[in-house]
Amino acid sequence: MKKCIKETLKSLKEKAEVCLNEEDYEQALIIGEKIKKTYSKNYYGYYLVIKSKTKNYKEYLSEEELKLIKKDFEDFMKLYKKNDKDTIKAEFEEYLEDCLEVVNLKKIKKELTSKYFLKCLYNEGITFINQNINTINSYNLSGKKITNIYDLIKGMFLLSCLIFNLINRNYFLILTIPFGIFSVITIYSFFSMNFFGDNKLKSEKDYVRKIINNANYQIINIKNTIEKTNETIEFLITQKKSLILKIPEVFLNEIKGYVDNDEQVIAEGILNELLSGNISAFTYLINERTNLNVDDVLQKIKPEIINEDNDLTKFISNKVIEKKNNQNEVILMKKVKKYNYFIILIFLLISILSIIILFKNFSEINTVSFVFATITGIVSALIYNINTGKHSTLVDTFNDNLLSCIFNATLVYDLIYSSINDNVNFLYGFIQMPIIFILTLIGIVAVISLLKYNYLVKKLSSV
Repeated sequence: MKKCIKETLKSLKEKAEVCLNEEDYEQALIIGEKIKKTYSKNYYGYYLVIKSKTKNYKEYLSEEELKLIKKDFEDFMKLYKKNDKDTIKAEFEEYLEDCLEVVNLKKIKKELTSKYFLKCLYNEGITFINQNINTINSYNLSGKKITNIYDLIKGMFLLSCLIFNLINRNYFLILTIPFGIFSVITIYSFFSMNFFGDNKLKSEKDYVRKIINNANYQIINIKNTIEKTNETIEFLITQKKSLILKIPEVFLNEIKGYVDNDEQVIAEGILNELLSGNISAFTYLINERTNLNVDDVLQKIKPEIINEDNDLTKFISNKVIEKKNNQNEVILMKKVKKYNYFIILIFLLISILSIIILFKNFSEINTVSFVFATITGIVSALIYNINTGKHSTLVDTFNDNLLSCIFNATLVYDLIYSSINDNVNFLYGFIQMPIIFILTLIGIVAVISLLKYNYLVKKLSSV
């Protein structure tokens, strides 16, 4: 029985040697596994499995496969007692070192792809900043200017009315006190907006110059980083070439993907997935092809390079929003029709006729009060702020402007008249005079409103 077993092992060895000579490693591996199972105390089965899997040390194995091979070799060394044991060990260790060089090559390729990706991202950041600079330079920027001057004039007018009324006290204080308080708030707001703190005489040009300088400084920093990255890339390329020379030529066909110099192409593909918003593909590629962390790229590296929340981008975004709002406003604003001009012409005729009639019956009108009130009404119509006032239609603008004009004119007339005559009859001050001002000023207010309305349409359309 013992002789039969030896012959069977011998027979298996003979078959295995034939397979090895013919490089039929697949069949040799089957025989090796059989010997390992049947003759577990014999070294040959383990050695045959190692030779078969490595194709006589001519094929690169993955790290997982190497772990299994190392276990077989340990079992082999325990059982092998011949004099060439050290030679076989040295041969196997040399193979492991060759495989380790491939592992190092993989690491360098990932590192190289990572650096190329970062370089592409840096260049994209520079492109992004330059595009924003070009965009911001295309805008018509305003210089230093005082804003809301109309509000200041309105506030000073109401405050003057209050002061005048305090000197000549009467029941008009019921009106002038609340409007006076409002005027103080308006005047304070004006000075705060234009002369205090960060808002001191706002200038888009100065602000944009500042953020462009910051952007150019950022570009310089990114270029310095790119230069350092290029140095690292050159070093890694040299390392890669050196490693390839150390790896046996028989491995090269098996690891062609790691030998090819396609890192930059791969990096550009990864960046395209990121910029196109295909996060799932980007995540897979960044994990498989680089040594970068997805979260770091998305939450730290990209925001630092392509900062979509900085002052430059915010300014452009605000300009875009402003332009859209202006476009929407223009769309909502009704066009001035021919009949509007006809109505304005009628209002002018009414004003002219009213003035003529008024001069023929001027006895009931106080000249000083009327002159000051009329000037106030006309100035009020001229400084009417159509931007903050009603302007969806010409009629809305006209009504709003006329109401403000008549109120201011009547208030001035009544205050001056009451200071001269000590009192004002209610019907005279609050009904008769407003009607007179409406009739005399309606045409002037209509023309002014038309000019303001058309100017606003033109201004919003050109932005």
